[in-house]
Amino acid sequence: MMDMTNNSTQFIGKSSDAIAIFKNDDFSYSTKPFDFFLYSLNITAKKRFKQQLRDVCLALEKSGKTFAKKRMALTPAGKKRVNLFVYLLNTTGSKHNCILVLVDKKGLPAISPTSRPNQISAKNINNQKLSPVFSKLIGKDPYFKTVLLKAQKAAKSDYPVLIEGESGTGKEILAQTIHKTSGRRNKKFVDINCAAIPEQLIDSELFGYEKGAFTGATAGGRHGLFIDANQGTLFLDEIADASLQTQAKLLRVLNEGYFKRVGGTKNIEVDVRIISATNKDLSQLIKDRLFREDLHFRLNTIPIRLPPLRERPKDIPLLINFFLEQHSETQRPPLNLSENCLEILKSYHWPGNVRELKGVVDYMVTMTTDSLITQNHLPDFLLSSDHRRDETVEHQDQLLKIDPDIGLLSTAVQQTEKKIISEVLYQAKNRSEAIRMLGISRRTFYTKLKQYNLA
Repeated sequence: MMDMTNNSTQFIGKSSDAIAIFKNDDFSYSTKPFDFFLYSLNITAKKRFKQQLRDVCLALEKSGKTFAKKRMALTPAGKKRVNLFVYLLNTTGSKHNCILVLVDKKGLPAISPTSRPNQISAKNINNQKLSPVFSKLIGKDPYFKTVLLKAQKAAKSDYPVLIEGESGTGKEILAQTIHKTSGRRNKKFVDINCAAIPEQLIDSELFGYEKGAFTGATAGGRHGLFIDANQGTLFLDEIADASLQTQAKLLRVLNEGYFKRVGGTKNIEVDVRIISATNKDLSQLIKDRLFREDLHFRLNTIPIRLPPLRERPKDIPLLINFFLEQHSETQRPPLNLSENCLEILKSYHWPGNVRELKGVVDYMVTMTTDSLITQNHLPDFLLSSDHRRDETVEHQDQLLKIDPDIGLLSTAVQQTEKKIISEVLYQAKNRSEAIRMLGISRRTFYTKLKQYNLA
């Protein structure tokens, strides 16, 4: 059966509440208001808070009760206190205590609706460590790191995760990373794009089918993705595009932990961790009756919002360097960006987010024949006429950097010669054609290639 705690769903889902699930001596789930509350505490207060939660766990377990209201002192002198509502969520056979914590709103710090955790305590966020796997997700923006820290905690549990974010923000990469750091990492990560599978086929894709279930069915039947992902993770990408009929069947599997194959009568039990992703506003789809609210409650146990690239502009140079380094492994010499070119990339709003940025870097690398990528190598949609004029001045400045050993005239001649040969190499079908276009001997051609490191 799936590890789904029924008691938790009646408390989870209100984004205005400060709610967290405390399991295995850490928070496996938390809403944004709870993050604000936790990050407002210093290290000592945070340790004291966790210790008192452990004490409440033990007290509830010994008393046989499932609920307690507790007033906790967050400082030794008791000057700062907070009221908590604590619910024991232990399931049958559970080895560790698990509690749901609701912080009284009176104990929350004053925060504007648009505040981000890094505006409260960026220092505390930066002091927290990411595992090596999560560290591979490029970005130093404090809010982006907060998202990764939350995802890292989510990986420790089996609760469903819903990743929201615009197209190109890296939702599938984050889902894979959560799986790789979870207790299910040695099992399969199975993904399905709910928008790419026709409605009449998605049932057989997810649940499989029996022999002869329909015309064209494989003779031996098919298992389906739920069975493929058994004891592992099933990633439902673009979940908002699933039909209402498919949503109803998914909800039943999540509620009951079993399903029937298409054309079958036998209940099949599965143990699958669900991670979903969407680039749409599910709350609006629920209002429009296009998405089931009860399914949203099931999938949204741990919500994670990936910020768009425009909300973390300082990460743009880091991502560009990362993509350039990937190309540098197969190209010589190493690639670099001119200063003006980088400024244009930093000022763009990136509606396609990280995916669009990678595409632009791939384009620039393809267009350049030199080690320096300039504005001439940018896609047309990133350039205005002003940018092109600036680029001409920039290139002339670079062209006339004097080598003191050979003088101004020789420097200009060599740099111009190198540029011409590079451009001809790019345009020519082969080196014989390049030699013919340049009008030089084959021996001179290969001497120049070696001289300018173009071989």
